Amino acid sequence: MPCIVFDMDGVLIDSERLVLRSWECVGKDLGLTGLHKLFFRCIGTTHASTKILFSRAFGDGVDYEDFRNRTRAYYMQFTKDGIPLKPGVMELLSWLREKGWKTGLASSSREANVRRNMEITGMGAYFDTLVCGDMLTASKPAPDIYLRACAELQARAEDSYAVEDSRNGILSASAAGMKALLVPDMVQPDEAMLRNALAVFPDLCAVWRWLAREEYQEEA
Repeated sequence: MPCIVFDMDGVLIDSERLVLRSWECVGKDLGLTGLHKLFFRCIGTTHASTKILFSRAFGDGVDYEDFRNRTRAYYMQFTKDGIPLKPGVMELLSWLREKGWKTGLASSSREANVRRNMEITGMGAYFDTLVCGDMLTASKPAPDIYLRACAELQARAEDSYAVEDSRNGILSASAAGMKALLVPDMVQPDEAMLRNALAVFPDLCAVWRWLAREEYQEEA
């Protein structure tokens, strides 16, 4: 049975723009500068890794937990009426279910945030397993999160696909030995991302068409 594992933010849901907007709002409230550049360094990392990067940028002058709580309050406000989905996501997930694929989610976000997003969007029923950032010690770009997802799906990593948008995510999936599919979102691909991606797509609709062709060729 074929297997595919998705990242969440920037791949399934159009959340990263809302997170950046939340950062910018708190930055304005607190008079912080340089957040835009820092945000892009934090894409695809866990809460713990983001805290380290934040501390390096601002030292002890800014309380990271206070910053995080403020940004989360803005994010909750921005998503109270729903979370925007990436184009083609429900069509792709429905097709995967129809075809009997094993599906997993490997997100650097905390489990509570992931489950909230799954509940709000209705996507939870489409996944056989969820692996979240606070379930592991090593975060992306380490391969641990994808290796665990494959193990829980009882699938060989080298036979499985991963769908990612970030540098850390693509490196993580590639290090796990998976067939990494890149769908760029806010971060434009650099040489390392392109080198470690099996293929690059403009959106999930294109991923769907490509997977359908791959499945047809394997059946032929």
